Amino acid sequence: MITSTPANERPQPTRESLPARSPLRRAADSAALTLAAVAASFLTVAALCRWRGLDEQPAILAALMAISLSRRRKAGRDAHPLRHALAIGCVAPAAALVGRLLQLQPVLGAFAFTAAIALSVYLRDFGARGRVAGALIALPLIAMIVVPPPAVAPGGSFAQLAITLIAGLIALAYATAIRTLSGAWHGAAAATPLPPPVPVAERRARGGLTATARLALQMAVAVGAAFGLGFIAFPAHWGWLVFTAFIVCSGARGRGDALCKGVMRLGGAAAGTLAAAVLLRVPHPGGFLGGCAIFAVLYAGLALREVSYAYWAGAMTLILALLAAPANSLTPAVLGLRLEAILAGALCAVGAAWFVFPIRTEAVIRRRLADALSALDEFVSHAHTDPQQSERLAILEHRLAELDSVAMPAEWHRRLFAARADANHPARWIRTAREVGGHARRFGAGGVPHDTQRARIRRAIGLTRRAVANHAAPGKNAASAPPAEALAIGAALDGICHAFSAAGAPAAAPRRDA
Repeated sequence: MITSTPANERPQPTRESLPARSPLRRAADSAALTLAAVAASFLTVAALCRWRGLDEQPAILAALMAISLSRRRKAGRDAHPLRHALAIGCVAPAAALVGRLLQLQPVLGAFAFTAAIALSVYLRDFGARGRVAGALIALPLIAMIVVPPPAVAPGGSFAQLAITLIAGLIALAYATAIRTLSGAWHGAAAATPLPPPVPVAERRARGGLTATARLALQMAVAVGAAFGLGFIAFPAHWGWLVFTAFIVCSGARGRGDALCKGVMRLGGAAAGTLAAAVLLRVPHPGGFLGGCAIFAVLYAGLALREVSYAYWAGAMTLILALLAAPANSLTPAVLGLRLEAILAGALCAVGAAWFVFPIRTEAVIRRRLADALSALDEFVSHAHTDPQQSERLAILEHRLAELDSVAMPAEWHRRLFAARADANHPARWIRTAREVGGHARRFGAGGVPHDTQRARIRRAIGLTRRAVANHAAPGKNAASAPPAEALAIGAALDGICHAFSAAGAPAAAPRRDA
């Protein structure tokens, strides 16, 4: 986000870019929009099901799809409504078939479910359409695990399939409409193209399997193991293991990230289980008030999800407990069993991430740091008056956000196992990259106008990129490398900060490594 630009070049502000709002306030506003789409989708589909005398399970599906679709539209990820509608129309019948197989032939259904979930991950390798199709393949399958369809569908299987398809389209319509109206009200942001992904063939040529293919195999092993363990040890509640394994493994960025997500999932579930246990001791609302309580918990979970995933895990656990309460199944034994199942599912996911084509967290950080440095070099090589600079800065912000998304496992490792003053620890690289991003924003505002100063900064960037490349090839003969290539990455990043400061950009706030 550009913090200062000439008046004639400044884009229209959006709700997300208003500087007066804190990150938590923006998350709360976004959660309110998502909640509006969820409530509208759920109530509409529930009313439709009651009118036709059908089971209300598709209303839960509509609510879950509204959550996912709203988050994807918020992130600006391939949110074309027509693509979503076509994908929903294709995957809803297949998902319903898999759900029916899980009831009639559990083992065959488990194989079909595992294959479909792994395919949903692998499709990310094929661009925008693949990501959309992959996300929408997973959504109805996971919804059927969370809230299984009835064994005997009222109105017949065809009616249940039709209402499932309609539920997905209703969720898409509400998510699209609410986000569009919100953008029109607060001022729509100009669309900024993100960097194109590296072609699949090129990534495969570099190292055999792509990272996405590895994640797909990890997902298959994690979900398959969760099914097997669930059928044996938790025959009545195997869905809890499968759901947890999917959540922990989905989008895990390396071994460390999977471990962090597993710990947060378990911690959030434990907090949610404790809160649910308290409900056993006090009168809890039912009917309309119970529904309001569920939506209140959902709003809190959505708003705090940006702070920590543990809040979202706790909110979902509590919501499932509130949904189970009317059926008199909210007992301490069931809550304890749920926690055991969540632990088992998390272990399946973490084990797959660590031992099935594992992806080292440091390798992910180096790759994303290299991408951020490339975007920084492209940005600095042009004058701040260039009309394309806003797009280049947006790409740089995107690359830095990708790097920051893997900060937590690195920071946990630094605090537990590494010296805090280690200048070459990946957590230090990420913190220094944030400082470099602050300098770049001031550069975009015109703080460094001269070519000679720009050249000095680009030289520092080049030294850092070579330091990253040197770390990526540990077998390289360091004695034969130029001194610049032998620099530690942390020291090289510091060199970029010094180059910016020497060129006249205002200094960033002092970095605190403690």
